[in-house]
Amino acid sequence: MAADAAAAVPADDHDSPWKEALELFFRQAIELLAHALYQVIDWSVAPQFLDKELQALGVPDGPPGHGRLHADKLVRVRHKDGADAWILVHVEVQGGGMGARALSRIAQRMYRYRTRIEHRHEGLNARAGRAPPALFSLAILVASRSGPERLEYRREFLGQGVYFSFHAVHLSQWLGRWSELESLARTNPFAVVIMAQLQALRYRTGAQRLEPTVSLVRLLYGYGYDREHIQPLLRLIEWMLRLPAQQEPAYLAAVERLEQERKMSYVTIAERLYTQRGVEKGRTEGQADLLLRQIQRRFGAVDAAIEQRIRAAGADDLEAWSLNFVDATTLDEIFRS
Repeated sequence: MAADAAAAVPADDHDSPWKEALELFFRQAIELLAHALYQVIDWSVAPQFLDKELQALGVPDGPPGHGRLHADKLVRVRHKDGADAWILVHVEVQGGGMGARALSRIAQRMYRYRTRIEHRHEGLNARAGRAPPALFSLAILVASRSGPERLEYRREFLGQGVYFSFHAVHLSQWLGRWSELESLARTNPFAVVIMAQLQALRYRTGAQRLEPTVSLVRLLYGYGYDREHIQPLLRLIEWMLRLPAQQEPAYLAAVERLEQERKMSYVTIAERLYTQRGVEKGRTEGQADLLLRQIQRRFGAVDAAIEQRIRAAGADDLEAWSLNFVDATTLDEIFRS
């Protein structure tokens, strides 16, 4: 019983990391998962994420057992055809089993989204005297190992009805093409996200996850990404491959060895786990000491006023500042609200 408790891992939260991953690496995700779409987008114009609009459409998640919804995104991108040509990309990331009934429900849900998105934008653009944007629907089926690249929704009666097809990615097919995925990850950071998700599916208990997580971090460090990519990718790996608290020290020690071998300075990402644990235990003094060491390592010695502010802070502020530190490029950014 004690061994089982030590190996227990908190329930995985894949909703949030998928949403963050798509926002951070949308271009790379489309390049890897929907290359035909990638080729017609003008990437000089930044994608616009329409999360509030998507939520307002009011499409229900579906009945129990249809597979867990990891993320939904609606993204507006520019078409290469010109300044007034736009594409709306609806992405759904779906977990759970992918039997015939589940696929049928997913297809119905994608169809409902498409009709509501089209109806909304036909009205908006008609009032503005513009043609409505094109719409591309993409379903990412996390646990599916194989299946057609296009899924269909049909509804017919007496020769009348509707037909809708959309692009589907069976993400777990990469389990059988792991070497290819590793190679793609050298130039496409979204491949690293896929690797983390697949390892989370393959290794579901804490006792199994330590070595796969460290191996994935080792690969990531070997790809030569800059800090701008390394930091969010490490955060996503740790988020998707959650380890039990008992294994965090071994993970941190392994990451520190990797960083020493490669003479890299990303240890602060691993230290973040110590930071979070310290807050949870109410050890504000140790938390303040750690944050000061992190700041001094990156920005040099701090003045007495900053040190006093940190040592006088409560647990909530220290947690927020420690998380801000991960991406901060100036001292002021650490203390932003």
